[in-house]
Amino acid sequence: MVKRLLSLVLCLILALGCLTLASAATPIEAEVYDPTPQLRLSYIADTLTNISIVNGSAICVGNLTGYQGTTTKVEITLTLQRKLSTSSTWDDWYNHPMQTFNNYKGTASFTKTVEKGYQYRTKAFYKAYAGSNSESLTAYSGAQSY
Repeated sequence: MVKRLLSLVLCLILALGCLTLASAATPIEAEVYDPTPQLRLSYIADTLTNISIVNGSAICVGNLTGYQGTTTKVEITLTLQRKLSTSSTWDDWYNHPMQTFNNYKGTASFTKTVEKGYQYRTKAFYKAYAGSNSESLTAYSGAQSY
């Protein structure tokens, strides 16, 4: 009987210790994630803006997904930006014509030969419609050096 009681007490102590460790770890884990609430838009559910440089060519991509049944048209305008590594200013280097998709989603892309000695990124201007109403946002890819 005493052994069972000691075993039960030991199990409770271990369980409480685990709960204490778990609750102590929670703030640390929370710091890993961005605590900023994500902006909820009415017609734009998600976007993805990307750049890759392969053999001296920048491949710029912009993807917008709206809401099926709500979003009726998508427009995506991509711009290739560049800057010298010693500069803090991004310049619009190539403006690609706007691409329109009569759907709730669309993917725009283009390829452009780039020059060495710069950092490049994709700037995307997204616009989504629900009938005659619209909303828009601008997003940027990460930078790629060449």
